[in-house]
Amino acid sequence: MIADAAVWAWLGFVAMVAGTAAPLWAWATEESATGESHAKYYLTLAGVTGVAALAYLAMALGVGVVSSPAGDVEIVRYVDWLVTTPLLLLYLGLLARPSRGVLAGLIGVDVVIIAAGIGASATAGTLSWALFGVGGVAYLALVYGLLVSLPRSAAAAGDRVRAVFGTLRNITVVLWTLYPVVWALAPTGLGLVTPATEMLVFVYLDVVSKIGFVVVAVAGADALTHLTAGGAAGEGSEPIAVGDADGAETEQPTVLADD
Repeated sequence: MIADAAVWAWLGFVAMVAGTAAPLWAWATEESATGESHAKYYLTLAGVTGVAALAYLAMALGVGVVSSPAGDVEIVRYVDWLVTTPLLLLYLGLLARPSRGVLAGLIGVDVVIIAAGIGASATAGTLSWALFGVGGVAYLALVYGLLVSLPRSAAAAGDRVRAVFGTLRNITVVLWTLYPVVWALAPTGLGLVTPATEMLVFVYLDVVSKIGFVVVAVAGADALTHLTAGGAAGEGSEPIAVGDADGAETEQPTVLADD
């Protein structure tokens, strides 16, 4: 027998709290051992699981449910995604260092996806599926950015940074693709699974896609040293031309300025 949705929400809360401890501990131990601080990287990771923990706490307590023509909508889940998914994209951007325009574009598309999901959950019938389709098209644009646009920038960051970025990017693309499938099967879509099963699957996906992301990022934190050392000379720079072996000029990608 599948447990009540609140039970899975409580388990999600506990898991996210544990996941938040990992980057905070890594940040504290790194700074005390080496004197270096990559605060913005670790705090971005902690923000992902920290916000998710608060969201699951609210869902476990039955807070954040909004009535709509299509039924009750757990709006707190979408608020969670509106905050945590841009943070995950931001961390990928901190590794790849694309232009601000590219990163802002990806986050903007991500917001469109979540907004379409809210609209689809709050409506019914043709309009609901039309909004679901809008979110699906936007998601294809996001996947293109993750698979094509960001790797172009990450290519200039060094082998170790590319390896960590590639793993995190793949986790994101594969697991995020499963969320709309669950939505379509859940009461929000075709109604083929119960609310308890929906919560169970979303908790599982969140644990793997968020805590898994955080664990891999912390395990690959040595890449941050290569990144900050290699990017210091080019902080905040615009594309610059450099000569190649044949004397031709090529452009280096714009990098985001470090704080």
